[in-house]
Amino acid sequence: MSNYTHLSALVPMNKQPAIHVKIIRNWKAPLRSNRPSTCLVIVNEKGTTIEATIPWDVRLPFGLNLKEDDWFEIYDFKLTHALGLIHTTKNKYHIILTQNSVFTKIQPIIEFDFLWYANYNTIISGLSHPKFCIDLCGAMYHVGPIEDLAEVQPNQSYEGHRKRIQFSMINFEFDEINCVAYGTVAEKLFENWFSSTAKVVVCVLKLWRIEWGEGVLRHLTNVEVFILSRMIIKKEH
Repeated sequence: MSNYTHLSALVPMNKQPAIHVKIIRNWKAPLRSNRPSTCLVIVNEKGTTIEATIPWDVRLPFGLNLKEDDWFEIYDFKLTHALGLIHTTKNKYHIILTQNSVFTKIQPIIEFDFLWYANYNTIISGLSHPKFCIDLCGAMYHVGPIEDLAEVQPNQSYEGHRKRIQFSMINFEFDEINCVAYGTVAEKLFENWFSSTAKVVVCVLKLWRIEWGEGVLRHLTNVEVFILSRMIIKKEH
């Protein structure tokens, strides 16, 4: 299918036109469910993003793998309004795939990583809405020890996130933002940081949540969107 529609032009209707998109994140939700749905964050060549869901009972064609960084043409899907307390994108719509949806892998339209780094001052001043996940880049700073939550905060439920590590990120102006990583992300951070001899460790946080408390910024965290948050670490000697 040669004709396709940009994500920004989508409107609710009975049958949606084809879209050409890149998968930038996929995960299963809800956690620990016997029937988890497949969740995707997809983007087109214009940089417009939207979240999509493939319900557990929708079967993909045999041999089709929805890998991150691959491009697809998707045709015939439902478009609903985005709901929920936490949004992975700022798109007001959400795509629901059905048994009638058609997936076709295509050649990349553009070679781009599609990262939207948040401004430190915008976060600190409260101008970044905590409903939306963000990307952040900076140097790691003030990295604490890895902690077992059962020991530091007993008698609480952690939904499987037993490990925690607290750290800070700074930018070129030395603005500082506190962060807390949980679960496997915390373990990865601990392993990379304490085994590194690099003078500067640059880190990219992808789809992290801003957490506020009592009118002040507490930290960034991956806990609420544990399975989709990601960390990329680059060591500079």
